[in-house]
Amino acid sequence: LVAGPAPIPSDAESMREACVPETGKRRAGILLRLAWDLTLKSDVAQGRMRFFIHILTVPLLVWKLDEEALSFLLSPEETNSLIPPFISMILVFGEQYATNDQSLNTLLPSKDVPLELCPATNTQCLLANIVQIGRLCRQVNGSSSRALNFEWGCSYVDLLALLLDAIPIRTFSARETAVEWVSDGKGRLTPIVLSIVVLDQCKAMFVDSFVRSLVSCSTDAQSLGIDKTLQSKNDKDKQMEKELADEGGSSATNLAAKEARVDRNQSFWNSSRWARKMSKGVVGLLSSGSAKEREAAKNACDEKASLTNTSSLSRSLASGSGSASASSATPSRADYSPEFFISLCRAFSVVASRWGGGGGKDEIRGKAAWHGQKSAAEETSTATPEAFVQQLLSVLCYSTQLIRAAWCLIQSNDSITRHVHTVIDHDSTNTPIRQLTCTPSYQARDTDTSRGASVLYIFTAALEHALVVTDDVEIHELEKPLPLHQLRRVIKVQKKLLYRACFVDTKTGPPNHFGLALISSTSRAFRDLYDRSSRRPLAVPKVWLVAGLLEKEIKGCKTHSDFLALLKSEPVLRICPMLVSFKRRLELFDKIVKTNREELQGVNSPNPFNPNPLKPARVAVINRGRILEDGLATMNNLGSNMRERIAVHYVNEAGVKETGIDAGGLFKEFWTDLCNIAFDPNYALFQMTEDGSTSMFPSPMSSSAHGPDHVVLFGFLGRILGKSLYEGITIQPLFAHFFLSFLRGDYNFLHMLPDLSTIDSQLYNNLMFLKTYDGDATDLCLTFTITSNEFGGTREIPLMSGGAEIEVNNANKQRYIHMVSKYYVHDRVKVQSEAFTRGLWEVIDPTWLRLFNEPELQVLISGASDGKIDLDDLRRHTRYAGGFTGMDRTISRFWSVFSSLNGKQQAAVLRFVTSCERPPPLGFASLNPPFTIQRVGILRDGDKLPSSSTCFNILKLPTYSSERVLKERLIYAVESGAGFELT
Repeated sequence: LVAGPAPIPSDAESMREACVPETGKRRAGILLRLAWDLTLKSDVAQGRMRFFIHILTVPLLVWKLDEEALSFLLSPEETNSLIPPFISMILVFGEQYATNDQSLNTLLPSKDVPLELCPATNTQCLLANIVQIGRLCRQVNGSSSRALNFEWGCSYVDLLALLLDAIPIRTFSARETAVEWVSDGKGRLTPIVLSIVVLDQCKAMFVDSFVRSLVSCSTDAQSLGIDKTLQSKNDKDKQMEKELADEGGSSATNLAAKEARVDRNQSFWNSSRWARKMSKGVVGLLSSGSAKEREAAKNACDEKASLTNTSSLSRSLASGSGSASASSATPSRADYSPEFFISLCRAFSVVASRWGGGGGKDEIRGKAAWHGQKSAAEETSTATPEAFVQQLLSVLCYSTQLIRAAWCLIQSNDSITRHVHTVIDHDSTNTPIRQLTCTPSYQARDTDTSRGASVLYIFTAALEHALVVTDDVEIHELEKPLPLHQLRRVIKVQKKLLYRACFVDTKTGPPNHFGLALISSTSRAFRDLYDRSSRRPLAVPKVWLVAGLLEKEIKGCKTHSDFLALLKSEPVLRICPMLVSFKRRLELFDKIVKTNREELQGVNSPNPFNPNPLKPARVAVINRGRILEDGLATMNNLGSNMRERIAVHYVNEAGVKETGIDAGGLFKEFWTDLCNIAFDPNYALFQMTEDGSTSMFPSPMSSSAHGPDHVVLFGFLGRILGKSLYEGITIQPLFAHFFLSFLRGDYNFLHMLPDLSTIDSQLYNNLMFLKTYDGDATDLCLTFTITSNEFGGTREIPLMSGGAEIEVNNANKQRYIHMVSKYYVHDRVKVQSEAFTRGLWEVIDPTWLRLFNEPELQVLISGASDGKIDLDDLRRHTRYAGGFTGMDRTISRFWSVFSSLNGKQQAAVLRFVTSCERPPPLGFASLNPPFTIQRVGILRDGDKLPSSSTCFNILKLPTYSSERVLKERLIYAVESGAGFELT
C-alpha cells in the first residue's frame, strides 16, 4: 500500500483509476481499516496523527482504495461523536500542529521513497489526497449548504492553505516545466519530472463547480448584510459625492489643470496630531457607519446579491432594465459563520500570491523577487501568472459574490477590520508589508492578522481581474462591481497601503511572496481605477494623493543627476506616482528638464564669473512664409541634439532679415507658429475625434496625402512636441486620450473599446450591439474582416489570416470585437504613432512622461484644456517696471481692458508678450521671466503703439489718455501680425 514496486504505476496517466486492479483496491481497503483500528488501541491523537502522516501521503491513495474504504473514511464514527475519520484526522492534525513549532515538512516522513522512484513529494501526495477525499465529503465540499459544517470546513480549508504554501512552486506550472530538483549531495541538482496524475489530482481543487460550491456556501448575503452594508453611506461618502458634483461637467483634464495650481504642503500630513487622528480613524474609514449601523447591517435580511457575468450586464443595459437583480439561492442558517469564507480567502490568497505572478516581482525594489538570492529549486512564487490562476479569478469574479462579500466583511467584521487596519497603518506593526505572510495560524486565530490581510488581498486581486472586462458604463451607471462610493473607499484604503509600502516601510529583509503580491495587486488595481478616472472622474483629485509627499526630497535635489536618482530610487514614483500631488510632479519634471537644459545650453547670467556660460546656439534661418518647410530642413536631423540651444533668425516675406536678436523669445514664437501649422488637421497628418472634444490623433490616411514621407513628418512632429516640453513652451494641440497613452509608452489594450467610442461612435454602437446580442451571431453574416473607405474607394482588410473565411459566432464574437477595436485604435495608426513617439523620446525620456496620466500629460503639453486665462492668477504674478505700480491709473485701465477681451483676444495678448498663447501648466507663478508691464511715457496717444520683448516677457505699455484708446491701440498692435517692425 505504501510503496510497492511502483508507488505510481507507469500506466497511471493513460489508465487513470484503472491502473490499480480491483483485488489490490480491496486489499488496500482492508489494510486501511486495520491501520485505523490500531489508532484506537493506544494514544488516539498520536495514532491518528501517524495515520494522517503515513497513510494520507500515499500517492494516488483514492485510486488504490475501493468504494467501501472511501465510504469508511467519510462515514461518521459512533465512537467519536459522529465525526468521520477523514475529518477527525484533520482536526487532530490542527491540534498537533498548533502545539508544535515544527514546519509541515518536518512533520512529514523524512525517510521515504526517493523522487527517482516516486516522482511526487510528500506534500504533493498529501494535498492530492486531501483534495480528492474532501471533494467527496459533503460536510466540507459545499455541495449542500445544509450539510456543510462550518467548523470542519474551516479546518479543511486551512489545511489546504497550509499545503498550498508548502508544495513546490512547479506543482501548478505548465507540464513541460513541472519538475523538482534533487541534490546528489555534492552541490549538483538534477531535475525530476513530476507525476502528471498526482498534479492533476491537486489541480482538481480549482475545478469551476467545486470553487463555486465552496464560495456559495461560505457567503450568506443575508447573514453578512451585504446589500445593506454596501449601499449605506456615511458623511464622508456624501461629502466626496458633493465635491465631485460641484465640479459639474468638468473633464478629467480640467480637474488636472486646477490641481496643478493647488499647493498641498507637508505640514498637515506630518503633524503629530493628524497622525494620531489617522491611527484612530482608519477603522472608521473602513466601516460604513457607527457600530449600531454595522450591527443593523449584519442583521438585515436583504436579498442575496450576486455578480453576474459582463455579458449579462451588457444585455441588461441594452434592454433598458438598467441593473442586474440579486438573487438568493438558499435560505440563511442560524449557525452561519464567516470564518469559512475567511479561510477560503486565505487559501485562494496563497494560490494567487504564489502562482499569480505578483509574488515573483518586488515592485518596491524594481526587480524579480528572488533575483540573485535563490536557485530555481528554492523559488517560492512565479514571476508570470499561470493560466489556472486567471481561470480561478474569473470564477470568483463572475460566478460568485466574493468581491462584494469580501469588501463587506472588511467593513463590517470587527476582527477583519482591525487586521486590515494593522496592515495599512504603519504605526500598528513593525512588519513591513512586503514581508507579510498568509500561512494559517493554528495557535491564535483571533490575533492572526494574516486573516484580514488575506481577505484584503483576494478582494484586491479579484477586483483587479473584474476591472479587465468592466466598461465605464457598468461602473458609473450600473455601479458594478461595487457602488461608486464604495470604490472611493477602496481607493482610500489602497492609497494608505501603497503609501506605507513605498514610503514608510524602510526595514530591509527577505520578502515574502504574499506581501509582494499584495503590493503588486494593489498597485495594479489602484492604477486601473486611476486610469478610468482619467477618462470619467471617479473622485476629485485630492482623494488620490498624499499631501506633502516628496516635498522635502525634491527640494533637497540640486543637480540633474540628483533628480534622476530621485526618480529612479523612489518606488512611489515608479509604482504609484498619483500619490504625489500633480503640482509636485510638475515641479519635479520642470526641475529635471531645467537642470538638464542648463547643463547642455549653459546659463545666461550677467555674472562675469559664471562657471557655466551660455553656449553657442545652432542657428536656424526661417522664412515667415515657409515655417514648416524651413524648420524641417534645418532641424529634422538633430535627433537628441534638439536639446541644445537653437537661435532663430527670421526672414520676412520680402526676403529681408528682421532686426530682432533671438534671446529666447523669437524661438518661442517660431515654435508656437510651427506647432500651429504642423498640428493643423487641414495638413492631413492629424484628424479630430468624433466625441466633440476637438482632440486629435494621427490620421490613418496620412500616407495617401503625403506619401512615404509621412513617417519622416511624424518623427519631426514628435521632436517638435519634445522640444516644446523641454523648453517649457505650451502649445495648442489637444490629443486623444489613447494617443496620449501611446506617448507615455504604456497603452492599456483593455481600454480599446471605450477609446473606439471617441473615434467612431457608430462602429462602437454596432460592436456593443453585437456584444449584447442574445441571438445567434451568425445571423449577422459577419466575418473577421473590416471594410476601409479611403478617398471614395473601399477595400476589405482581413483581421487575421484567412479572416474572410471565418464566420463570427457566439463563441468567437468577443475576439472579433477585440480585433476590430484594436485595428481602429492601434493597428491603422501604428506606423504614425511609433514614428511620432520615437521623435518625442529622442528629446524627452519616457520615464519622465510616466509621472503623469493622460489628462495630466495634456496639461503639461498645453496648459489648461480650455485655454482660458486665469486673470486673477496673471494679475497676482505680474511685475511692474519703468515707474508703473499696481495702483497706477494706466495699469487699472489695462486690467479692465484685458478682462473685457474675449478668450481668443486674451490669448493673442499673451502670445504678443510671451510668444505662447496658453498659460504654463503650473500657472503664471512659474512663468520665467515673470509677466512684466513696463511704463513707456508719451506726450500724445499717437506717438507709440504697445510693443513687447518676448525674450523677457515684457509688455511695453504707453501711458494712454483713456481706456478706449488703450484698448484700440493694444488690439491693433496685437493683431497687426508683423514681426519686429513695430518695435
